Formats: sequence, C-alpha cells, structure tokens
Amino acid sequence: MYVAAVLCARGTSSPVRIRNMSPSGALIEGALEVAEGELVHLVRGGLTAEAWVVWSTAGRCGLKFSAPVEVKRWLSPPTNAEQQRVDALVRLVQAGAVPLPVPDLDPPAVTELDHTRRFADDLRRVEALLGTLSDRLAEHPRIVEEHGEALQSLDIAMQTLAAIAAELAGRADGDSDGAKLGSLRRSAIKALNRPA
Repeated sequence: MYVAAVLCARGTSSPVRIRNMSPSGALIEGALEVAEGELVHLVRGGLTAEAWVVWSTAGRCGLKFSAPVEVKRWLSPPTNAEQQRVDALVRLVQAGAVPLPVPDLDPPAVTELDHTRRFADDLRRVEALLGTLSDRLAEHPRIVEEHGEALQSLDIAMQTLAAIAAELAGRADGDSDGAKLGSLRRSAIKALNRPA
C-alpha cells in the first residue's frame, strides 16, 4: 500500500505514506518526529482519524485509531483539491524538493458583529441537536409517558436557544424583539421550580 496523507502532531503537520491500514490502525512512513503514546491525527482529503502512536522508529510508526475507520474510503482516490495539493507536495518532497517555510499569517480581523453572528449560528446548531434528541425520545410512548414534563422542559430549552439566536441575529442586523424571550424565561423558571 502506498497512500499519501498528512500526519498532524503538536501543531505541526508533515506528509506521510500509509503503508498498511486496518480498521483499527495503520503503519505510516515519512519524516516523523512522534513519540510513543502521543495523540496524532491522520488526514487524507476530507478524512481524519485520531490515533495514538503505538511505536515509533526512524521514519516509521504504528498508529492505533481511537475509533474504527473505513479502509476502503481511505484507499479511494482523493476527490478534493486539498488532497490533490497534498499529494503533489508529497511527490515534490520525494523528488528532493525542500519545502519553503510558510510565514505566519495575521488572522483576519474578527469584529464584534462577526462574533455575534457566530454565537447565533452556534446556538441554532445546539437547538437543532437538541431537537433531534427530542424527536427521537418522543418516538417512544413509554418515554413520553414517564418523562413528559422533562420533554416539555427540553422543548422550553430548545425554544429559548432559538429565541436567543434570533435575538443575537437581530442585534447583528439591527432589528431585535425580546418579547418571546421574556415569556420563555418565565416558562423556564416555572419548569425549574416544578417539584421533581
């Protein structure tokens, strides 16, 4: 097996070759400076696997994945431009080219408005995750029967997250209406004070 990938460890990354892979681990080669027991990430295109270094010798190491991987997906040809770029860099390094140092770039300025929008998006994602959980729980009549009030509290929490996200988005866009949030606050306080 000869599959190009990137190994990320301690904030650095280096091109490597996957020489052998199973769902639980891999043998990789490259200019490696990793120690036994170190947590690393193996990356190929859009695929990432968290792994522990089981052993390491000059230019080779064995990895044990923290979760099983689909070997077939890792062996399939890369389909994104980033992986093609990585593969091209690996070929250049193998041909003897010395990679140029990459200067640190100043991160783009992030405004308070950007933070507000990001927070609103984060809250919407959390609300969506809780909504998925709520829907799954509500599919089971026994859970609804035994934990109906808890599911109602979960619904209040989800609505509150959605209202906070809308409030933040409103502030970012210059339009805000906190009336619904006030009502949800009262509902949340009432639910928290309900006897268990």
